[in-house]
Amino acid sequence: MTRQVADGIITYAKSWHPQEGILILQGKIKKEEIVADGLIIPPFSLHGPYYSGFSGNQLPFDLSYIGTAHSHPSGSNKPSLEDLNNYYGLVSIIISYPYEDNTIRAFDRNGKNMEIKIISGDTS
Repeated sequence: MTRQVADGIITYAKSWHPQEGILILQGKIKKEEIVADGLIIPPFSLHGPYYSGFSGNQLPFDLSYIGTAHSHPSGSNKPSLEDLNNYYGLVSIIISYPYEDNTIRAFDRNGKNMEIKIISGDTS
């Protein structure tokens, strides 16, 4: 993910604390890599201390959506069963309190860890 995306996820998570925050990731697939280079705040999203969500029906069609990022105020950055059952896209990023670079994790549809690299610069 780009530095700008990582900073956006951190800022958004901190602004929603102690509620969960949720964002949609935009990006590209390059060879074997998924590169997140943008964030969307989903319209009419729901936020609570143990949940966040949105209706996919409220989103405009866009092929650049690659997944979601959401916060876990509890301090755990592991996906819950609810997270896995409501998986959207190719990657799920979870950031846990205290919302810093080292608390960001990425998971595939099965809850398996995915490697994260924070890159700077243009992804085109």
